[in-house]
Amino acid sequence: MKLNNYKAPLREWFNQADRKKEKDESVSALKVEDLYFSYVEGKPILQHIHFDIKKGEMVSIVGKNGAGKSTLSNLICGFYKPVKGRILLNGEDVAPLSIKERGEKIGLVMQSPNQMISKPMIYEEVALGLAVRGVPEKEMKERVYETLKICGLYPFRNWPVSALSFGQKKRVSIASILVMNPEVLILDEPTAGQDYRHYTEIMEFLKDINENFGITIIMITHDMHLMLEYTDRAIVIADGHLIADDTPARILTNEQIADKAYLKKTSLYDLAVNCQIDNPSEFVERFIAYERQQRKLRIEKVKENPAHVKDIIL
Repeated sequence: MKLNNYKAPLREWFNQADRKKEKDESVSALKVEDLYFSYVEGKPILQHIHFDIKKGEMVSIVGKNGAGKSTLSNLICGFYKPVKGRILLNGEDVAPLSIKERGEKIGLVMQSPNQMISKPMIYEEVALGLAVRGVPEKEMKERVYETLKICGLYPFRNWPVSALSFGQKKRVSIASILVMNPEVLILDEPTAGQDYRHYTEIMEFLKDINENFGITIIMITHDMHLMLEYTDRAIVIADGHLIADDTPARILTNEQIADKAYLKKTSLYDLAVNCQIDNPSEFVERFIAYERQQRKLRIEKVKENPAHVKDIIL
């Protein structure tokens, strides 16, 4: 691609573009300390995993298949026990908590809604966790209806799950977790199997509940676009080791990390290099910040006038 006519304007835009605003992230939500795990003694799956996710963060965990990402989420939720190390929620060790007790604080949404949904009716599915815990009928109904409204599912509250699209079923599986009022939400490949329109809908929905309700969100994903556009931080795991904990832009402009974890490097890096921009990582961060700002403006435009809905996916 010939860029000679664009180099100077792009460098000028970069120099004038707003820097990404740093969030005030001082309170720990979920902390992993020196975590080790193996299914068979002497064959470690995870080694020396350590990170601290702050309240209200939206973080991605990335790496190739078999790196240990899903195993890590199962350890956090209590399905497995670590060989060594600790997992802290709000500064407290979760080891004494049962899976049920952890589930009230840390919600896990699996990749396919069909792995989670067990009731034929939407209301019954979302109410299931509350019913199991003996929540009174009146309170349960109020919480389910409120959650369905948040998830955009209230008009379908009396529908069978089978009548929903894949994306709507995904929302039902998220609603069944949200109704428990979790502090941390873990999603395994939240956009898998969805076209761009539904991908955008689910990601904007997750972004909304993160910003409006302060829920800490962790996404296990192979989607580098999701990682760049929707998260401010990425944790990279390769062969059972944590090899990076940084901004998505810096990770996807680091060839050594990207190659080791089998991540696809962003073409924005090549664009910055070809245009002789001194700091490619900073260019990527400013570009993504600009894109987020423009997307927000387009969404606000659609809210004011639904006829502009096509603008969201352009």
